[in-house]
Amino acid sequence: IRRLFVKESQCSPLFDSIASSALGMLNEFDARHLSNLIYSFGLVERNPDIGEETLFNVFGEAAVKILHTFKPQELSNMLWAFVKVDAKNSRLFQETGRVISGINLGSFKPQELSNVLWSFAKSGEADPELFRVLGNHIVARRLDDFQPQALSNIAWSFATAGDSHPELFK
Repeated sequence: IRRLFVKESQCSPLFDSIASSALGMLNEFDARHLSNLIYSFGLVERNPDIGEETLFNVFGEAAVKILHTFKPQELSNMLWAFVKVDAKNSRLFQETGRVISGINLGSFKPQELSNVLWSFAKSGEADPELFRVLGNHIVARRLDDFQPQALSNIAWSFATAGDSHPELFK
């Protein structure tokens, strides 16, 4: 998205205007729309201050309320965006980990699994139980389904998290 604008200064006012408009109606957003909004701000790396907190803090509060309705891509994109803007939100990551652990992991595409693991590792919020569950799922899946980038992200994530998964890496 950033490349659509001639200068960064042209991008910021537009996204700040979108943020102001969206704040008053975040409770009306469904999971797809909220995830897309969060992802868009991550793409342009915008996390402006909103009073006493940041935009991503407000996004996180809204997302936690409806996490159970997010689809795998929406979860993956949201987590990626939080990491991209370096927004710290332990509660969001903990709650998202619980949601992911309780849903059908077969509905995740390989890239979504690797993005989730990467986001948890990069954020410093890696949960050993989530990594165990996702690692077990990846072992049970055909690794041929995974592109090289996804495999390297998975390896990096486990290494960065300091989490060994003997079955995954044998």
